[in-house]
Amino acid sequence: MPTPPPAPRWFLLVVILSALPVFQLPMLIGAASPESPYRMWLWFYPIYVVVAAYLAWQCYPQRRTLAWVLVALMWMAHVCMWTLCFMPLE
Repeated sequence: MPTPPPAPRWFLLVVILSALPVFQLPMLIGAASPESPYRMWLWFYPIYVVVAAYLAWQCYPQRRTLAWVLVALMWMAHVCMWTLCFMPLE
């Protein structure tokens, strides 16, 4: 069975741009209250984003729909983290 061509460079750019918001982690940690129960999720957030970006890039040649789903989930994770930090549930 022939191997599929690698992911195009434009998709690699999309994945990298989708993962960039994770660099705002120090600001998010500073915005979260120290006694909040969801603060531990902030520490798993960068690991999830890196793994999701890598898997989206790797699976694009064979499963394009799955790659786009992973990118969309990454964006939803960014929105969730911002919501947890700046609109706390009290």
